[in-house]
Amino acid sequence: MATSDASVHRQRDRPSKSPTLRHFDVYGLTVRVGGEWAEVVEELALDFAWFGTAPTSAEPDVDISVERREPDFGRYASARATFVTPRNVVYQEPGRTIVDYFGRGLAVLDRASGRLVLQGLESHLVHEAGYLFLLSRIGEHLDARGFARLHAVGLAGADGAVAVTLPSGGGKSTLARRALDDTVKLLSDDSPILDRQGRVHPFPLRIGVNPTDAESLPQEHVRRIERMEFHPKLVLDVAAFADRIETQPQPLRHLVIARRSLGCDATLEPAPRRAAVMPLVRESVVGVGLFQGMEFVLQHGWRDVAGKLGVAAGRAACCSAAVRRAHVWIATLGRDADRNWDCLRRLLA
Repeated sequence: MATSDASVHRQRDRPSKSPTLRHFDVYGLTVRVGGEWAEVVEELALDFAWFGTAPTSAEPDVDISVERREPDFGRYASARATFVTPRNVVYQEPGRTIVDYFGRGLAVLDRASGRLVLQGLESHLVHEAGYLFLLSRIGEHLDARGFARLHAVGLAGADGAVAVTLPSGGGKSTLARRALDDTVKLLSDDSPILDRQGRVHPFPLRIGVNPTDAESLPQEHVRRIERMEFHPKLVLDVAAFADRIETQPQPLRHLVIARRSLGCDATLEPAPRRAAVMPLVRESVVGVGLFQGMEFVLQHGWRDVAGKLGVAAGRAACCSAAVRRAHVWIATLGRDADRNWDCLRRLLA
């Protein structure tokens, strides 16, 4: 039974008097999130709950401190802007990156220690800044380890993984939700990880859901996420489907290049492997749909992009290994979610 709208869209704005600490280990990247704003710390813990781990005495690779306070812009008055993104203005000092979020939030990164301080009075803005920073650092770490993220929904079939590429807003989360309603295990609803042996690794995060579906979901696992650039969305936390996640890497057996149509029918046709080249370049090597966190990755402005050629080569190697033994398909998905799922499900049997 659906509970009240207030419970679905719960807000966490009350400050805590004692520091809260949460720890994650994301494929060897150790993360600690702490601070007296316990509500924001807990939101981040929910986002990365699948990677939770016990505290360790060693210093983490990434240390985030959340402060509920007016951003201390005056302390960095001498910094000069290096570039602007749609969500912030980025400043640089020796060894330090300062990010201004619309004058309402501040992130200060000590690049040597990996320590990030977040300041602001709006919980949703501070939460999103922390979430996006972690995605950025995780992406850097995976690249350094020889992995590559793929902008796709990743599912575990009977004989291996099935990856379905769709643009942002194209319906990946809907397919992931449908998989959870069926007997199929999930690797990731948005960004499974490829290695150089052609395997797909899990990367499960919260899943976006529409308001109608949210009413039928366990309300204690549904959150409303306010976002800087886009409209708010409802998400289903990992705790609601943790037992449906495939924990072991799977060989990629099917790569589906999907496109949308306004019709109701869904079709699936085999394609030569060369048809996968440009989609893989776009969705993994360049990572068009993946958050890269340029405000934290680039230290000297856009000229740093030239130094990322080695990263692109590593991602390309992962994509090549993954598609080498995979079947490639072209899918046309329509407005009927049931037909779309029936079309794709035969690859999972």
